Amino acid sequence: MSERLVSGETPVEFFREQLGRAMERQRVATSAFTEFYLVNLLAACVRGENLPRPEAGFDEMPLALLYARALHATRHDRARLLRAMGDNALFVSGFFADSLSDDAGGLRYYCDLGGHAYARLAHEHETAASVAPVVFQELSAHFRRLVDVLSEVSEQTRLGTPHSVVQLYERWLQTGSPRAATLLAERGITPHPPGDMVRH
Repeated sequence: MSERLVSGETPVEFFREQLGRAMERQRVATSAFTEFYLVNLLAACVRGENLPRPEAGFDEMPLALLYARALHATRHDRARLLRAMGDNALFVSGFFADSLSDDAGGLRYYCDLGGHAYARLAHEHETAASVAPVVFQELSAHFRRLVDVLSEVSEQTRLGTPHSVVQLYERWLQTGSPRAATLLAERGITPHPPGDMVRH
């Protein structure tokens, strides 16, 4: 099966270019190792490869329970579970944020737990030896900004389909995303939290 996209690029080449542009536009800087990690994560998903699946029922398990299970697992299993959790939270937050409900399982929840998973994983030097700890440190430290970067990549791969103003506002409300605020401002809207509404 060919890995070529319509443009003639491989998924890795395509996402390297898209990710680089989005990071430059949003002024997000990471090490080359972290950028390489993100490119490969996106390319794996496009090729139809599942995100790491640590055990049966992973897809149905809430992230908080997966995190708790990871913390009580053996060192090797903990690293595997935390990486799967961080990757899943990052990819879903960046590409499918609109499908997350505005409740306990919403975008903020995914960002918080994904960031915590990568932070903990950064300390698992021995079992995460295939990836430098600095990669997970950066993924944790810049998690919300990287969600914005992946969101821009997602929009580009949807051939420019615009998000509604309501969806942008909900994203900004849940995460305080500077990018969502900028996009709202470009549409002439200055976002305010519900409690900050001007009273007459």
